[in-house]
Amino acid sequence: MRSLNDKEAVWMALSDLFVDHDIDHEHIANQVVHLTISEVEHILFYELAPVCMSNLLMPAPTVCERFSEDYVLSSVAQHLEKMQSNGFYRRKVLLKIKLYKIFLKRDWLKLMARMRRAQKKHVNDLQNYDF
Repeated sequence: MRSLNDKEAVWMALSDLFVDHDIDHEHIANQVVHLTISEVEHILFYELAPVCMSNLLMPAPTVCERFSEDYVLSSVAQHLEKMQSNGFYRRKVLLKIKLYKIFLKRDWLKLMARMRRAQKKHVNDLQNYDF
């Protein structure tokens, strides 16, 4: 298995928000602590949700534990390419993003709170580090 680049690792961490089990918001926040909240929000709703949201909308979600790397990486890459090349697809996705934000509001608020805490801890750790 190849190692993930930074963007791919963020996709994989955030994909845990779309599986049918208890979500570890703390763990996800620690995986994305190096990004701003607005960067994570963009990645979550514009890059990942259009690919993974269907799992949560199924009566019996097919992905219960974790999405496969192959699925997430190839599907998000295809989605982003289509967003660039197909205006109708792009407009359709932009409308759906409003629904994704409503549907994921509770988990997004929890994740933002954990990210803020992790970022403060990271800054405090750096300030207390003796160079």
